[in-house]
Amino acid sequence: MTKLNSMSGLLMRSPLLWGGALAFAFFALIHGNVITDANVVRYLAGHWVEYVEVALFCVGLAALALRAGDISRQRRRVGTPHLEAVPAGGQDPAHALTLAESLPAEAEGYLPRRLRDALDMVVRTGSADGLEDHLKYLSDVDAARASQGYALVRFVVWAIPIMGFLGTVIGITVAIACLSPTQLENISGVVAGLGTAFDTTATALALSMVLMFLQFVVERGEQRLLERVDDASWRALVGRFQSEGAGDGTALAVARLGETMSRGSARLLEAQEEAWKSLERTAAAGVRQLVEEGAGGLKASLAAALDESLGRWVESLTQAQDQLAIRRDARWTEAAESLAAAVQGLERHQESLARQTEVLGGVVDATRDIAALERSLDANLSTLAATGRFEETLTTLAAAVQLLAARAVDQRRGDVEASRRPGKAA
Repeated sequence: MTKLNSMSGLLMRSPLLWGGALAFAFFALIHGNVITDANVVRYLAGHWVEYVEVALFCVGLAALALRAGDISRQRRRVGTPHLEAVPAGGQDPAHALTLAESLPAEAEGYLPRRLRDALDMVVRTGSADGLEDHLKYLSDVDAARASQGYALVRFVVWAIPIMGFLGTVIGITVAIACLSPTQLENISGVVAGLGTAFDTTATALALSMVLMFLQFVVERGEQRLLERVDDASWRALVGRFQSEGAGDGTALAVARLGETMSRGSARLLEAQEEAWKSLERTAAAGVRQLVEEGAGGLKASLAAALDESLGRWVESLTQAQDQLAIRRDARWTEAAESLAAAVQGLERHQESLARQTEVLGGVVDATRDIAALERSLDANLSTLAATGRFEETLTTLAAAVQLLAARAVDQRRGDVEASRRPGKAA
């Protein structure tokens, strides 16, 4: 069922099908005497070459119409957001697969395809460092693909004048064939042949000019669409993902340190391999010379020299490997210390934030108590004002305060006298 739907979709978007149907309808109107204009019949349906020219023109016109319709649909969809908004701080490149899956699978056009290709690059590489360059590459690919989409139209524009020249050749051939020394008075065949020659050429030139103008208009519209697609894809993806250079540089330094060590190890292994090969070549040459000379003493000396040189090589390689191991351990230690210092700084920052949070909580609680006290006082004042006894209450409170003050003074005097009496008694 899916294959049938895809085949039907291809047929519905086929310029050959729609162009053939348009040409058939046009010639049906002519032969059905619906179109009876003499010039139309003469220049568009007077010869089989003109039939071919009109059919090719209809195919090219259908291709441009389908292309223009597709461009118009894509232009309306470019303004709609295809991806979610960029969160603060950007997204991890690991979310690229989720974004690619969020794009509608049935969406077609330049913008959805470009977003899928760009997100696929981020998924495959695991990084968004080269995303800007990849978007430029995809823009060039879409421009080339758009140019290739007019291949059929360019072929039709080329083929129509060729058919006109073919009609010219056929008409001139017919005219020449009608020339006869015995029938010089009858030149109707010559005139008919020349008329066919000029009519087919004029029709071909006119139809090709119309197609070239329409192709220019549609291509300009598609170029403007590609510019909008470039801008939309740039705004949707550039700056969305986090890169290695956006951090504090520690992880990147460790990664580069590992890469440097790997390259150094590889170069050391290559040097060792070259040294062994050179040693093997030297030893083989020496052995060959000794075999040729047949001197046993030289063989012994060569063996001693070989052992000595091998010992020196082994010693030098061992020293180089030890130095490399020491440097590697020192660099890893420095990296670990820098990471530990960064973690401690983060912990201190977190503790200071926790203390500030507690202080802010206390301030909020005190503010809440003060607000409750203010509301209580306002309620009491409102109640007193409503009863109309505010001044009386103030007078009563003043009297009560004076009474309490007098009692406090008497109590203090009594306490002083009581403290003096035991002293006198003693």
